[in-house]
Amino acid sequence: MRDSLRVEEELHVLYNSIQEAIEVAGKDGTIEYVNPYFSRLTGISPFERIGKNIFELSPEGALARVLRTHEPIYAHRSTIEECATEVIANAYPIIIEGNIEAGLVVFKPLTDASKLSDELENYKQRIQDLLTRVNQMAPSAYTFDDILGSHPDFVFVRNKARRAAETNTPVLISGESGSGKELFAHAIHSGSLRCHNPFVKIDCADLPESLIEGVLLGYEKYQGNIMDQKLGKLECASCGTLFLDEIGLLNEHMQNKLLHILQEKKYQPLEGTRTVELDVRIISATNRNLRQMVDNGQFSEDLYHLLNGVEIFIQPLRKHKEDALTYAQSIIYKANRKLGKHVIGMTTQAEQLLLDYQWPGNIRELKNVIEMAMDSVEGDMLNVKDFASLIEVVNKTEEIHFREPMALDQLEKKMIRLALERYGNSVEGKKRAAGVLKISLATLYNKIKTLEDNA
Repeated sequence: MRDSLRVEEELHVLYNSIQEAIEVAGKDGTIEYVNPYFSRLTGISPFERIGKNIFELSPEGALARVLRTHEPIYAHRSTIEECATEVIANAYPIIIEGNIEAGLVVFKPLTDASKLSDELENYKQRIQDLLTRVNQMAPSAYTFDDILGSHPDFVFVRNKARRAAETNTPVLISGESGSGKELFAHAIHSGSLRCHNPFVKIDCADLPESLIEGVLLGYEKYQGNIMDQKLGKLECASCGTLFLDEIGLLNEHMQNKLLHILQEKKYQPLEGTRTVELDVRIISATNRNLRQMVDNGQFSEDLYHLLNGVEIFIQPLRKHKEDALTYAQSIIYKANRKLGKHVIGMTTQAEQLLLDYQWPGNIRELKNVIEMAMDSVEGDMLNVKDFASLIEVVNKTEEIHFREPMALDQLEKKMIRLALERYGNSVEGKKRAAGVLKISLATLYNKIKTLEDNA
């Protein structure tokens, strides 16, 4: 809450200092704020403006349009009828947790617009950075109620994670790819005293080494008299949790940098002079053997011990395969809502198929397989044929035989090819494939390029 109030104060100071007119309206069109320059330009006081509805005052203006379309509008020319002033405006939707909550318009008299275009762009970026920070102030997406499974070994790990959530100790989550490490990280945050503060993720596998430091720390640099600022993930996670996924991929420089920051509990953004006090809980995850990497000189021993306050090891799905049907039913329920289907379950043969398969890609592979099967299913039950080509199977004298488990990199290539075969190579098809595979479109393009290079 303290961090949220600070952001509100920063926004208020920023809006009041800008020499452009600013007007903010809620999603229903009710005007909630005008800055001092708005009143100077239009001659309309806040008391005359606030509380009225923008859809009635200016139904074709930029602010009304952005509330209807939920899309930004740039260089929109219109006239403020109350003062007969022609203006040029930029308007932006304020989106929080995927929903539009308000709209904001920034405008200047048309005669001043050209010379101030650069400044408007800068203010737009600063406002967007602050709004991004507000958007990140959301609780984690999952709780311990979302971690299903009744196998005794799995229940033991879940209970250990519950106990860890009640402390402020760093947590290191290890396990194979797709085993549910991120789900556990969300649940630990949601069960902690920091649950109402930000949960911020950095995926070390998705970021080039050259960008990780800037993403972590942010930067502050001046261009003339104007400061260009980008908030880092550490600062965005203030009073909350920073989740470092695939921590084993950090290079030596970033390992040492992170170690120093965690020990000193303070840092400075890149090129900045401002000192940021650190108040963040660290949860890390890896599919690598960090202890072995320490022994081989590939990972900092001091950083390893600092991150490994509590270690949570998640068993691969093949070690608790009886939970696969529980996971499958939950995935079907959620996929029904997403795809508009009405699947009620699976046939006995399909259930046995899932139980007999080794799931080298763990729960992530199970989720991808079921979602792809449901995308094309026609009835209300999934059966063996719906999983054809998704799980390689040979039917011989009514017995189902499975191929041997494959290396994880080969499984990844297989799932990418299957997704592209199903959804096509168009841009829209690749977007759908990336969505099902739970990776970004940019990551999918990189993996496709790797497949082509190795072909």
